[in-house]
Amino acid sequence: MASSSIVALSPAYAGVFHIETITAEATQKATELLQQNHEQYHIFFNELGFHNHTAHYILTAWALGATPPQLERAFNEWLHVQRPRDLSSGQRKPLGLSTATSLVDHFGKADCFNDYIQFFDGAVAKNGVKAVLEEYLFSGTELSKGMFRRLFASFLHPLIHLGFGLEFRQPAIIVEALAMTAIHFDDVGQILQRAEESSAQSEAKPMVDLIHSVMNSEVIRSGPGFRDGFKDEVKSFDAPEELISFAGQWQVSAEELEFKTAEMINVNAYFTGAAQRPTKKQKFDFFYMHNVNCSIFFTDILTQDWLSDEAKVKLLAWKGRFDIVAFGSRGAPKLDLMEIVDYKPKIPGSWDDVFDRANNFDDDSHLTKLLRALANGRRVCEPWESKFPDRFPIKGTMWLQLAHMSLDSMDNEVYFDRWIRGAGFDE
Repeated sequence: MASSSIVALSPAYAGVFHIETITAEATQKATELLQQNHEQYHIFFNELGFHNHTAHYILTAWALGATPPQLERAFNEWLHVQRPRDLSSGQRKPLGLSTATSLVDHFGKADCFNDYIQFFDGAVAKNGVKAVLEEYLFSGTELSKGMFRRLFASFLHPLIHLGFGLEFRQPAIIVEALAMTAIHFDDVGQILQRAEESSAQSEAKPMVDLIHSVMNSEVIRSGPGFRDGFKDEVKSFDAPEELISFAGQWQVSAEELEFKTAEMINVNAYFTGAAQRPTKKQKFDFFYMHNVNCSIFFTDILTQDWLSDEAKVKLLAWKGRFDIVAFGSRGAPKLDLMEIVDYKPKIPGSWDDVFDRANNFDDDSHLTKLLRALANGRRVCEPWESKFPDRFPIKGTMWLQLAHMSLDSMDNEVYFDRWIRGAGFDE
């Protein structure tokens, strides 16, 4: 049985999008690999804070029908870079985190990951996932506000990790996500806090209109952005006020959660896929891709009955504002929908064919996650596309087109050249 320290997968909870048949052998193998990762490895595989994506990769590949050998290969592919969960290798006495003050005092410290794991493991074992998430993310205390801001750090990785734990009903992965959140910084969260404050004086607008407004803003397009490809934390004052204002115009109410979730998913896919240069090879932006990969979890969040509407609204509002800020931060590239519509796949095929190709590809999780998120987007957005065509630019077969584009863009590319970084910048 899954617990705060034990991973135990079940086909009954194989995610909001998964293939029809998942074998017992694959379930057992995925469970074993996830347990090993939980017990042994740190969430950062180097001192720069690059993330251990093992849990993401194994869960996504399992949901898309990977076989035990394919899962083993996915696990071993990045095993050589992993670091021990306890970076001190037992040479430092555990901190024994127990109070709000002690938790806050060690925010942003990578060498405290194991200490936070131990704390949140104990908290979830004693009080359960619901109570722990309410206390440490949604209670409104200074501690919970600091944790919530950190969910959106580092291209959404803490939020993505939490999403996996929730979607696949794995408390141990939720424990990892909370510990991961604590050791990040909150600079991006401070930008989103400013956007939330500005929303009170703003009129709500559709996300696609806000993305186009950012795209057409010379102030934003010529701004500093995030030109250092792996430097994801930007100081609050680097975000132009105009960008903050646009982000604040993405607003959500409890009555429109389902619609706005679908809208966010659709527009994420749009600006990620349509950010192409006609004279260049078709590539996806590494940073924009994370927005799409995170979007799938909001489909599941809608189903979490224990989570209050207020919490769901705040999560979706901040996610949409992050999307707008993220789009502007990479140069706000011109978007061309016809790049998607007119695309000719190198290897035409169905969704099942796409998943088979992905499971045979030496990925690091990002492509595989993108494909599952796109497949989920097709299903979630279909009821809304004809009713609100202007707000849902990605329609029908364009979802599969995007899947083929992403797969084809990886062919015969060395790892670093699989993605572009900063789609709106000329260099």
